[in-house]
Amino acid sequence: MSRLHSYMSTSTARAGELSDRDATRGTDPLTEPVSIGFPHRIFVPEHYESGYAYPLLVWLHSDHSSEYEIDQVMPALSVRNYAGVALRGNRLSNRSSQLFRWGSTSTDYALNEECIFHAVEELCEAMSIDASRVFLGGFGKGATLAQWVALRNPERFAGVVACNGPFPTHKKALARWKNARSLPVLAMQSADSKRFGVDQLIDMMKTAHLAGLNYRLMRFSATSSEPTPAALLENPSGNDESFEGSLEVEMLKAANRFMMGIVTGTPLSLGCEPQVLDHVPWPQ
Repeated sequence: MSRLHSYMSTSTARAGELSDRDATRGTDPLTEPVSIGFPHRIFVPEHYESGYAYPLLVWLHSDHSSEYEIDQVMPALSVRNYAGVALRGNRLSNRSSQLFRWGSTSTDYALNEECIFHAVEELCEAMSIDASRVFLGGFGKGATLAQWVALRNPERFAGVVACNGPFPTHKKALARWKNARSLPVLAMQSADSKRFGVDQLIDMMKTAHLAGLNYRLMRFSATSSEPTPAALLENPSGNDESFEGSLEVEMLKAANRFMMGIVTGTPLSLGCEPQVLDHVPWPQ
């Protein structure tokens, strides 16, 4: 039995579903259900045109959240520029039976990597997707997993958006570090994150610098903008040491400009106000 089949057969969650009309901002253009086979949520861009090949964003939610996090992410990012799919974490949260997290073992990482590839393959068949413009993004632990998968498979992704996700310390994250140098990564941190603090940010900078990785790092103040509802639901007080921080709207606006710059081939200014972005120098 393959790892993917094992996940599909043992998961107690209901099968993945298409976003409803409100969440997708338009009529569902898919004539057949997407047979991804595990819990997920699809975002269909507003005024979807089957003749246009859309960039695809694969979103990995934070711990103690779910695939429904994408419902807050995509409207803040763009309702027209991308198709999106969010996968559900493969482990149940200890906070609620409706929340999920990402496992940390080698088997968990390999399983989730396989699920991501399978989801991309199915979406590219079901929708009009530009397979050369697939982005991997995530929040918190999902952002760490996104970096791990993309750094190991840089030819599969156009770029990575990592919000409040420390650099992956799991073994083999840099197994293909020379190939990964061409992969654009936008790593962003909100100042209220407990899991991705200053020490973790510095470690990320050092690792990226030593390996010659194409990382762009941004730090946002916790009061720079209204956080998305997903961030508020995770930990309203922010006192938990595992708190992954706020998913700021300004982060997602910067992510949109980052990805659009890659799609168009013309790098765009991320356009953050000075009080939002703290320019962090490379360590000496």
